[in-house]
Amino acid sequence: MTQKLAFGDGSIRDNCVALIAFAMSAYHLYTGFLGAPIGEIHYPIHLLFAVVIIFMTSEHRELSGKKLWLARSYDALMIILAASSTGYLFLNAEYLTTRMALFDPVTHIEYALGICMMIVILEAARRSVGWALVIVLFIFLIYSNLGKLLPFPLWHRGYDVDYVVDYTYLTTEGVFGVPIAVMASYVFHFVLFGSFLVASGAGDFFTDFARALTGRSIGGSAKTAVVSSTLMGMLSGSSAANVVTTGSFTIPAMRKSGYSGQFAAGVEAVASSGGQITPPIMGAAAFIMMEFIGVDYATIMGIAIIPAILYFFAVFFMVDLEARRLNLKPLIEEGIPNLLTVLKRRGYLLISIIVMLYLLIDGWTPTTAAVYAIASLLVLLVIFDPHNRKRIVWVCWDAMCTAPKMVVPVTIACAVGGILVGLITLTGLGLRMSTIILDISGGYLIIILILTMVMGVILGMGMPTSGAYIILAALLAPGLEDAGVQILAAHMFIMYVAAKSSITPPVAIASYAAAAVAGTDPWKTSLLAFKLGLSVFIIPYMFVYGPALLGLAPPAEVTWVFITAMIGIFCLSVACIGWLFVDLRSLERLIYLSAAVLLIQPSWISDGTGFTIFCLMTAFVYLRSKRREEYKSIN
Repeated sequence: MTQKLAFGDGSIRDNCVALIAFAMSAYHLYTGFLGAPIGEIHYPIHLLFAVVIIFMTSEHRELSGKKLWLARSYDALMIILAASSTGYLFLNAEYLTTRMALFDPVTHIEYALGICMMIVILEAARRSVGWALVIVLFIFLIYSNLGKLLPFPLWHRGYDVDYVVDYTYLTTEGVFGVPIAVMASYVFHFVLFGSFLVASGAGDFFTDFARALTGRSIGGSAKTAVVSSTLMGMLSGSSAANVVTTGSFTIPAMRKSGYSGQFAAGVEAVASSGGQITPPIMGAAAFIMMEFIGVDYATIMGIAIIPAILYFFAVFFMVDLEARRLNLKPLIEEGIPNLLTVLKRRGYLLISIIVMLYLLIDGWTPTTAAVYAIASLLVLLVIFDPHNRKRIVWVCWDAMCTAPKMVVPVTIACAVGGILVGLITLTGLGLRMSTIILDISGGYLIIILILTMVMGVILGMGMPTSGAYIILAALLAPGLEDAGVQILAAHMFIMYVAAKSSITPPVAIASYAAAAVAGTDPWKTSLLAFKLGLSVFIIPYMFVYGPALLGLAPPAEVTWVFITAMIGIFCLSVACIGWLFVDLRSLERLIYLSAAVLLIQPSWISDGTGFTIFCLMTAFVYLRSKRREEYKSIN
């Protein structure tokens, strides 16, 4: 959520945080335009900024007097430890690039600073992300040391603490591995671009755009929430932050239209979770996936387009069917803006996104595309927007102070994720997990996928999508690839699982955020969000069995698979809501569910059977609804 930070109107502490956040954005803009220093310098600086902001924004509202002073002193100690451990790295970067990792002995200073770094990261993760990631890291640290005591296939030779410190602190395989590298080199710039868009009024533009598109249809308020939350989710990259930002006006609008509070909150949670997997501006996990697989970002966007469209329609079908079941009316015409007027007034904001897309497709780096998109946006504001022209300095200040606060939790999750990836690599657990999953599943792909999704939901509870994706990709992607799944499909499957953990009980952070906005029961809201998201859960299975949904096939096959996938999602939506023309009986819902299952795997037999069941069942239900109407008219 955008926080308006005006220098001078808060406490000295608040102003210091604003200046540090602004400095972090300025540093990344500078490196984005002129090039970043080597990783041994760039990554520790990025992490230091993030850690300082976390400990300086800890409010300790429940404390006072001496306890508050002690808490502040503890925060200051954490900042000093962070500055010492990261400072040693970027001040001795030349030495670190030439030392032989795991061969040159770790000095006493390096050992102490490595331990300090681990403590700082654990405490920062506890504050910004929660206990889930901290507990997972503790388990893996214990496993790295005591692996020799475990039976096969979990056995490994065990590693002393100094060996773990060397690998995770003094190399780019642990804390400063791929996740932090992606955050510092790519993700921050895209989040900053999104902050500039929001500060310039893109949130209002997207909301008006969504209302103009969907407001006149049945259940228009919920459909507006789906469209606006998806558009805003592309900018924030955080499902929970997106819920709080857009849910503050979409949830009341849905309740006013006749939806229940729980349904409104569930729709907002599911729709907001989709922004992270929707091109062109996706969440941090997409950039990490880019580095893990070794492809450019344009490729990631390309394979994500069709699944994102399916995701959008999956939620859209749900809210439309529910609106028709409740016999809700469209929004009042006077409150719906004209689409052409909306585009004329603020449509220039889309030009900066087009600039970014053009550069990405043309082969420029994501960093360059993001910083040039920011530059083009500022030029457009000065030329076309008299209001923002007068406040352009404030727009820059607001965006550059807000972006770091959005990035900080993800940065810490990536730091923990980097350590976990390093430990998984060091112990060889990733390969062993592949063996375990293949043995349990008996080699059946559907069982492997179900096990992967279940493990993903468990490991992803309470974590940001990026943190969940990092762990799952390191542990489970090799098993999927060994089972014959294409590498792009395997990682997209895992990214979807990681994103959906935010709406899956018992710990569903997006659903809980929506419940807080709506004032509803968090548990019931998360269960309803899970129900609304059931049709979304079928999408990853579809593109694993039919890689054509990722665009990895000839156009004719892509078109056919897309159509059958859309029908399958519609069937599952009907089965979940229990309405199509009339309220459906249990057997009718079960038949629609069977049609949806048959349409998962693309083949002429299964698709043909599923499509036939869909057509016959829909015709039967339609005729039943007509007979019911005739009976009502007679009586």
